[in-house]
Amino acid sequence: MRRKHALVVAGCLAACAALAPPARPQDGDLQPYFWPHRTVGIPVDADRIAKLPNKPTSLQLYYSVNRSAFQKGPKLPPDAMQQLDGGKKGFLFAAERDGDYEFTVQFIYTDGSTSPRSDELTPQQRIVIDATPPVVRVQPSGNGVEWRTTDDNLDPAGVTLQCKWPASQEWTTVTERAFRANDSYAWKLPPGKVLEVRVQARDRAGNEGVSPVVRIPPDAASAVGFPKGPVADWPQGNPNLPAPRIDYVNTLKFDVDYGIQRMGRSGVQAAHLFVLKSQGNWELVKRFPVRLMPSDKEQPSLSLPYEAKEEGTYGFYILPESGAGKKAEDPRREDPPMLYVVVDTTPPYVQITGVQAKKGGARGPLVEITWKAADPNLMPQPISLEWSLDAKAAKWNEIKYRLDNNLTRDTGRYAWEVPDENLWKFYVRIRAVDKASNTGEHVWGQRDPDGKNAPAEVIVDLDTPSGTINKARGGNTPSPPGGGGSPKPPTGSDSVPRTPPTDLPKPPAGTPPLPSLPE
Repeated sequence: MRRKHALVVAGCLAACAALAPPARPQDGDLQPYFWPHRTVGIPVDADRIAKLPNKPTSLQLYYSVNRSAFQKGPKLPPDAMQQLDGGKKGFLFAAERDGDYEFTVQFIYTDGSTSPRSDELTPQQRIVIDATPPVVRVQPSGNGVEWRTTDDNLDPAGVTLQCKWPASQEWTTVTERAFRANDSYAWKLPPGKVLEVRVQARDRAGNEGVSPVVRIPPDAASAVGFPKGPVADWPQGNPNLPAPRIDYVNTLKFDVDYGIQRMGRSGVQAAHLFVLKSQGNWELVKRFPVRLMPSDKEQPSLSLPYEAKEEGTYGFYILPESGAGKKAEDPRREDPPMLYVVVDTTPPYVQITGVQAKKGGARGPLVEITWKAADPNLMPQPISLEWSLDAKAAKWNEIKYRLDNNLTRDTGRYAWEVPDENLWKFYVRIRAVDKASNTGEHVWGQRDPDGKNAPAEVIVDLDTPSGTINKARGGNTPSPPGGGGSPKPPTGSDSVPRTPPTDLPKPPAGTPPLPSLPE
């Protein structure tokens, strides 16, 4: 059984925190541990710390999400570490979202000094937190199936194809060959025989997803009546593979809507709502009394409230109960949800990582903007870039909307040619939105060790002023049109004399005379 909190790793953090800080590892140097829960235990070698000659008064946990800047986590005295599974002690860290996390620990001493310093922090542990199961889409194709699997951390050996005869309760795993995330397979079926097929997928964190059950050859009559699987949602550009219906919400409280396709003459008197969390069994949420009759003029529908305890992916199944007390059997473990709901209340992580102004566009100077944007549920083209003369403005101006991360999965770049000749300094803001309509934003500036941001203006006037001397004018020289004659010298004992002195030193003998000015 997988533990819910503590993660036992090869070594405990803080064992080397008092030593000289090593160079920051390059990408891939720290082997990741994949973890299927949002709460993870970070063990600390408290016994070794207790034996140090210079003991710290407290330990500060730092974390980084998707290789971003370190942020402060919990801070605890060495003798008050939290209890973890397996008799270990350390920090219990609650992640707000899935992601690639790096952890390190800083010692804090009585005099306020730290080891290592905040600018010398390096990762000591890397944990990929992945609480989202894979999504598997399957489509019948003649006497076979085609499928597509979506997951950020899919286990290459974790795809399983299973089949059974409709009258059987036991699934048979196809072991003829290894299967890929996107693959197909076909059987030689006797005439008149029908086979039920499903595909399972597992990611590196141990989460498992299962496709809807399909029949081959496809049975058009199987879709009549109440739906048994996810509603088909055809993705753009690929009409050959159906996707299960996935809704995204940014609140823990939401409604699950259900449409009645047909009913008997007694109508519907209740609806039974079931929920599937992680890879457990179906659980009955509640029996909701309703009153729907065939004589109702509008299309009969139900809206059932549900409150999730935490973020994550939930599957839902609804069974209507007739006025005569008739309803279908409760969903079994292998029955796929009718609807998936991703509860995501966390805004995307987004940060401008660089702004560089350059001379050179045909219409104006160029401003190159780079960024990081990470979220497991980012919208397509989630990035918006904007500018404003006021860092606290309520409304900003468009630089470019609907941009993708075009460098890597989590990073992007855009070059803006500033066309307004009167615009020479301004602030730059980035916004990123996810499928649940959460929006993260960041104004360009430098983050301090506490994670606060000080907005910085972008200067695009890169020209150095230049000029030339036209002439010199004395006190008797006529003023140019418009006035502004030569200034009068100040009066007083320190004023410049109006007539040249008569005791100027004579030039030494042999000095050639000054040339005469032309007439």
